[in-house]
Amino acid sequence: MLVGGMGPDGAGRLFCVEMPTGKKQTMSLPKKVVDLPLDCPEDFPLCVNAHNGLVYVLSRYGVFSIFDVQTVTMLHREKISEYFFVACPHSEGGVLGVTIEGKVLRAHIDVSGLIFNIKSSNPSFALTLAGQTAIPEAVEMYRQHLQSLTSKGDITGAIDLALSAPHYCLRTIDTVKQLQGFPQIPGQSSPLMVYLNKILEEDKLNKVEGIELANIVLLKQGGAALLAELFRKKKIEASEELADKVEPLDTDLALSFYAEAKCHTKAVQLQIQRQQFSKALSYITSATGSWSPDVAEILTKLIATNADGASEFALLVHKEAKGKLLIEPAQVVGLFLDRGCVKQATGYLLAILTSDREQDAELQTKLFEMNLLHSSAQVVEALFTQGKFTKFDCKKIATLCEKAGLYLRALKLNCKSHLKEGSNMQAVERCGVNAAQTAPQWLPEIVKILQPEDAMSLIRALVSGAPRLNAPICADAIIPQLKKLPKDEIIELFCEFKAYAPLFSILAKILPDANDEKTHTTYIECALKTGQTTEIEAITRTSDHYDPTTVLTLLNEVRLSDPWPYINVCDKHKMWESMVGYLMGTRNLRYLDLYVTSKQPDNTPNVIGALLDAGADDDYIISLINKVHDIPIGETISAVEKRGKITMILPWMEATIQKGSKDEVLVTTLAKQYIDNARQNAKEFLEDHKGDYNSKEVGAYAESKSPELALVAYETGANDEEVLRLAADNKMYNELAGYLLKRQDLPLWNTVLSREDKKEIVDSLITYAIPRVADPTEISVAVKAFTQAGMPGQLTAILEKLILGDENSPFSQNRYLQNLLLLTVIQTEPSKAMAYIQRMDKYDIDEMAAIALKKGLNEEALEIYKRPGGEAKAMHVLLETVKDIERAKKLAERTNSKECWGLLGKALLKDHNTIKEALISLTKAEDATQVREAVDAVAKSDEITHYEALVTFLETSRKAATDGNISFLSFADTELAYSLAKCGNLTKLSQFLADSNLANLTKAGDRCYKQGLYEAARVLFTAEHNHPKLASTLLHLKQYLEALDAAQKAGSIRTWKEVCFECVNVGELRLAQMAAQHIIVAPEELDGLCQYFEAAGKVEELQSLLKTGLANERTHIGMYTQLGLLLTRHSSEKVMDFLKMCCGKMNRVEMLRACEVQHLWGEARYLHTYNEAWDSALSVMLDHPSTSWTHEVFKESCGKATVIDHIYSGISLYMTCHPDLLSDFLFSISNRVNPERVVLAVQRHNNVGLIVEWLKTVQKINSKTVNEAINEVYIEEEDYEALRDSLSSYTNFDRQNLCTSLSTHPLMELRRVASWIHAQSGKHSSAIETALEDKLYQDAIQYALESGDSKTVSELLNTFMDNGLHECFAATLYTCYEIAEPDVAIELAWKHKNSDIVMPYVVQVLKELWDSRCSCKKK
Repeated sequence: MLVGGMGPDGAGRLFCVEMPTGKKQTMSLPKKVVDLPLDCPEDFPLCVNAHNGLVYVLSRYGVFSIFDVQTVTMLHREKISEYFFVACPHSEGGVLGVTIEGKVLRAHIDVSGLIFNIKSSNPSFALTLAGQTAIPEAVEMYRQHLQSLTSKGDITGAIDLALSAPHYCLRTIDTVKQLQGFPQIPGQSSPLMVYLNKILEEDKLNKVEGIELANIVLLKQGGAALLAELFRKKKIEASEELADKVEPLDTDLALSFYAEAKCHTKAVQLQIQRQQFSKALSYITSATGSWSPDVAEILTKLIATNADGASEFALLVHKEAKGKLLIEPAQVVGLFLDRGCVKQATGYLLAILTSDREQDAELQTKLFEMNLLHSSAQVVEALFTQGKFTKFDCKKIATLCEKAGLYLRALKLNCKSHLKEGSNMQAVERCGVNAAQTAPQWLPEIVKILQPEDAMSLIRALVSGAPRLNAPICADAIIPQLKKLPKDEIIELFCEFKAYAPLFSILAKILPDANDEKTHTTYIECALKTGQTTEIEAITRTSDHYDPTTVLTLLNEVRLSDPWPYINVCDKHKMWESMVGYLMGTRNLRYLDLYVTSKQPDNTPNVIGALLDAGADDDYIISLINKVHDIPIGETISAVEKRGKITMILPWMEATIQKGSKDEVLVTTLAKQYIDNARQNAKEFLEDHKGDYNSKEVGAYAESKSPELALVAYETGANDEEVLRLAADNKMYNELAGYLLKRQDLPLWNTVLSREDKKEIVDSLITYAIPRVADPTEISVAVKAFTQAGMPGQLTAILEKLILGDENSPFSQNRYLQNLLLLTVIQTEPSKAMAYIQRMDKYDIDEMAAIALKKGLNEEALEIYKRPGGEAKAMHVLLETVKDIERAKKLAERTNSKECWGLLGKALLKDHNTIKEALISLTKAEDATQVREAVDAVAKSDEITHYEALVTFLETSRKAATDGNISFLSFADTELAYSLAKCGNLTKLSQFLADSNLANLTKAGDRCYKQGLYEAARVLFTAEHNHPKLASTLLHLKQYLEALDAAQKAGSIRTWKEVCFECVNVGELRLAQMAAQHIIVAPEELDGLCQYFEAAGKVEELQSLLKTGLANERTHIGMYTQLGLLLTRHSSEKVMDFLKMCCGKMNRVEMLRACEVQHLWGEARYLHTYNEAWDSALSVMLDHPSTSWTHEVFKESCGKATVIDHIYSGISLYMTCHPDLLSDFLFSISNRVNPERVVLAVQRHNNVGLIVEWLKTVQKINSKTVNEAINEVYIEEEDYEALRDSLSSYTNFDRQNLCTSLSTHPLMELRRVASWIHAQSGKHSSAIETALEDKLYQDAIQYALESGDSKTVSELLNTFMDNGLHECFAATLYTCYEIAEPDVAIELAWKHKNSDIVMPYVVQVLKELWDSRCSCKKK
């Protein structure tokens, strides 16, 4: 446990105490307390971290110390910063802290360097430290120390070192061999056993140590038991070699070792050998890792010997799979079928296919397929009957079922396949026709599952094949599926084959829901064809959807005894002429009486009309009318009148009227008959039956016969147009005037008063109608009508007489009538308006004055406004309408009204020449509402005299504004301050500012600043304490030092920039740099500052400024970046050194962009590698190798790049510029490239020899491209031995091309290689031919032997004998003795008369024949 803190004396302390952990309860290190080297009493430890044997301590004030954890000895101390705000341990060693400036620092140490420095002075401590820190060099250091101990013979020390070395780095085979090399002292254990026993006391033996222990103990009795005990206690690590050694002695222990060492294949083989299948499977299923047993091979062997056992094992494998199949079921079935074990395969599939799943479709298909091919139909049908499987390949199984004669099963499966995949309808139809002969009951089910178009296709195939037999069957199948099948197609199909009875049964089901004409018509036709008379009557009566013409045609053809179907059709479709004609023609008029009296009395008018058209007897017609009780009167009269027979029913009409009927047609027709007959009671009839007849029709009918009766008829119906026309035509104006007043209809009045004869109408109205009117409402409507008609003369006369004619008249004081009269006069006779204004006093002043002004009667309007309270309005008229300023001034002086003064001032304010007078008027008015307008007017004129007058007005307005409007007071005070500044009265301005005010001094100051009133602006900004704007003002006054002081108070970057830039412009560089020091600490402003300095040509000053800023506590990344950018543009030779010093502190992306712009490619490459952007670094080096490429950096970048194409581009670079380094480059990136692409890239430069050494290392992949490239090098160098070795080891190359190339080579050894390739390729004849050409007879004989072909040997023997090569002939016989044909050899020797050469061979052959004969005799 490590604790950093403060001691009682205030000094820093580090407390180190070892704590018990896990099994280790004894403490080996004493408690230690050491002083921390702190710089000041206020400092204290902020963070302590122990990592890999080192203790890191960071104090508040930046003192970083490093101690050894074992001895608590200080190894290093350094002050790394002024002050740390917070710190924490780093997971990889050291301490992570945040400084008060906001920087994040990590303090740690290079352990390797530290160990290297202390290695020479304190090697033991260096070794201990290396072991604690686990640096890469630690292993080598421990090995060297172990070597040193063993060379000195220090066995104990060597063992202790090997056991204490970190990470078990010395527990290797090398250590074991070194301990084995020590001689054993008699009576004592060997050093190796001492070593192993010590390990077993505290740890377990690794693989190497376990094998060595086994080598020792297995030689003794009970050795296996000892190993088993150690394994049980987990004191020994299992391995395959250890298991191999144990297996002969203890198979169970060997199995445990195999399992622990993950040698699963050997473990399973051992179980199989012992016939323990369950245990083997249990082992297979419990195995973990990447091992995958070859269960297929195990099953294959079992099937060959025990098919039933194999089936049991396969089921066991499948049952115990637990989601991980060791072998696919399809593969198992294949293995059984390969051996013809259909029964076992079927049983296996039935056992594993426990549910109907989509993923088992292939297995289900296989189950049916193999039984259809190899079993009986009963077995297959049993499988189908179970219904367990539905996911198999229906199309495939259907084909097999059809071949097996199972047509119904094939049909169902084809249907299912067609529904799933489509394009199988031909098979469905074919199977359907075949199945219909044996089992017709299947069709409803098939039609149900098929799509409509497919079902119809099948039905058509059946019906067309045998209409009489199949049509009823199809009808039974269609009826349940009528909702989905196309009924039109069904109807056409059955009609085509005249299957009316089945179609009638189908249509009977369709009809209730069908609304189309075709269905109903066809149904009626089928009913007629099949004699369904009752159904015909019902359907013709109830249906509204059949074709009446077609049905009537069919009925006319059949001529039923019952005419009601015909009547129903005619009734439904209003075919009265057809009905009457049919019934008259068939002498069945009694049915017509029944029809109109009982069934459809409403259709009596239509029947009467048809009878009249057909020439029926009048008496019969009248009797028929009288029989109908609820006869439609109007329709009947219209039907008779239309045919000119109205007098025939006149008595019936009068009788109907007397019964109280008010039917309009009846009354209208009778009224016309009375007018025609000039009845005396015609007028009385018209008046008594007002509203019961059609007034327009009767009036129009009566106009030519009696205008008076026509007018009576029109008036009863309020037919205005007809009344006006009739009155005008007959000069009936008095009657018309009376009608107009009674109607009280304003639109009608407008119509009448717009006519040409309106004078006659008005005269009749005045002289005749109005005197007779008692209702005031009628007069009111008439006045409105005259007003709207634009007849003011007549209206004026009427109104004047009503209002002024009699003082006692109730209309004389009516305000509405006075307004109307005055309005009418103003609009029509404006010259009389003044007189009426003076005579009346009840009119509306404002309204009438406005109307007068609108008509241009200004004086009349002023006369109206003379009434009390109208002075201000009169001022408005003078100023805005009359525009007489002088009269307005006189009015204001006369009334001395503040309102009038205000209006006058407001008007004067609009004229530039009268602004001063306007301000005086407004001051008299004490009108603070015009302050803003006054300010705007003065601002536009911009005259000092106006500002002086404005000051007075504003002072008055401030006093008058008592409502406490803060916004107004602020505006007024602001304008007053600005006006004083504008007048140059700074003294009064200062006094004003000293007093209480609400002025917006910033706004006033800004206005002064914009107009160049800098002294006034200085006063205002000073009073406001607006230091930023004060600084700007002082710059204009050339007071730069004071401006710098104002900027200091402002503390604004914007102000500092303004002061800085202005100082740069005027050459005050010292002050500019002082200001810039406050700007560069803001990262967002630094770029603009640098641009300004550069544009001004102050590069050196800018560099000095930035370098000075780097020492500032507020240094940020932008300063380093801008300094780097500046160096790239003006001092490129310094960029690389600057990058190496400060690369991690700048914006490297921006710096990289600048380097690319300035073509500093070496620096750009350095930045890419620093950023670990290896691909970008490679791109730079490839594009600009002369300035950026270095061999080591390029190798490193290629090893870490992600874009592999850069590596291949690098190969071209090396081939062009540095071919001597290419091989080294390829060795460094061997694991990242494709050797074939490398070869192709190098071949483009025709110099593969440069990389031959590298190619040898990658040739193990046996690539064709690589092999051929290296072979070409060998050929070019004529190194035939290396070539043969290469061809023997790596066989992936183009043999034909290589043989063709080598066969013509001048070097014989290479041609010999060509013949060898032929032989290796199995082309022994070509190999022998090539060898013979070069007289390599021994090679030819060897190739003949390798061929194993007697014919080839015979040809070679023939060649040798023909060329007189008898020795070669004999050598061939002895070499190829087993395959040479004796008859050929003897024949050749005899033909060439050299039997001696073959005689030894013949003797040997005869000897073998004799031995074989003797052997056969013995048997």
